[in-house]
Amino acid sequence: MSEKNIRFAVVGCGHIGKRHAEMILRNNESELSALIDVKDPSVLGIGEYDVPFFHSLDAFFASGVDVDVVNIATPNGYHAEQALQALDQKKHVVIEKPMTLRRTDAEKVIYKALNVHRHVFAVMQN
Repeated sequence: MSEKNIRFAVVGCGHIGKRHAEMILRNNESELSALIDVKDPSVLGIGEYDVPFFHSLDAFFASGVDVDVVNIATPNGYHAEQALQALDQKKHVVIEKPMTLRRTDAEKVIYKALNVHRHVFAVMQN
């Protein structure tokens, strides 16, 4: 790992989360540093990823594993809460679409990002 590599934690290890993890691994300027999901890793099909696994963002942040970006690929209703948690820890955030379910939640995420001087990127591929 180079000091220039961007370190990622992926939250949500379903189909989309695993696609994000693969893209992170394929980029030689990034590093997959952690995976987070409420389900047991044995049912997620993530055995090939040799990174620390956590059952919650709280457990991940308490662990001391350092990342630059928290990549959120969980069910839509969790996006705002998890983005705010990551921003509270001064992490940049990548959020799968939709960014949030309510405009007011999106505004909270954007406001928080501005206040902690971090970036939020909402994935909008088709």
